[in-house]
Amino acid sequence: MTPTILRMTIAIGLAVGAWLSWAEAGAAERRVVARQQIVTLQFDRVDTGVDAATHASVAYWLGRYGEVAADTGNTTTDAEVLRAAANASFRQSQRDPGAGAAAIQRLDGVLQAYASALKASPRDVDAAYNYEYVARLRDQVARSQGKVKLPAPAVGVMAGDLPAGPTIHGSPGMPPPEAKMEDIEILAPLEYGDREAQPEATPGGKRERKG
Repeated sequence: MTPTILRMTIAIGLAVGAWLSWAEAGAAERRVVARQQIVTLQFDRVDTGVDAATHASVAYWLGRYGEVAADTGNTTTDAEVLRAAANASFRQSQRDPGAGAAAIQRLDGVLQAYASALKASPRDVDAAYNYEYVARLRDQVARSQGKVKLPAPAVGVMAGDLPAGPTIHGSPGMPPPEAKMEDIEILAPLEYGDREAQPEATPGGKRERKG
């Protein structure tokens, strides 16, 4: 191989490597932007073509549960997609819970979906918690002979420019879990005129130095 051909081969290799690095950097940036838009609830602006996990997440939070299930197919091993599909399966069962054996069969399918998510990512705490929750719910429904029904989907209230239903951060307008309303203090800044009407703050006492 002549020096000229060798130089050309090296140059082509470097050019290909640079292009691949540039393409991967662009894809990583698009994924970061998509994640930011998801957590800020800008679902209509998310580029769902970034990857399967992004598409599944957006479809789930928009309530398109059947679409999430269709994304998984039978071959995906992406833990995020599998967890989103399991969550969607449970939400779908809440919409159409059925009764008796039908409800139990639906929950069995949900458990299988969470088991697939845990197989793909054994340290997925959310999937593990949800699996345990659904397993206990399934046992309650089975023991009650149809008396215990699946919990209805959570419904939030409009809170400014937030959506009405549950989001990645919880249900808009809902109090924190296990909280009593009388224990919640709402602090609002005073208007300028009200601040001017307040008495001047009194100086504190002299602080003694310790040590």
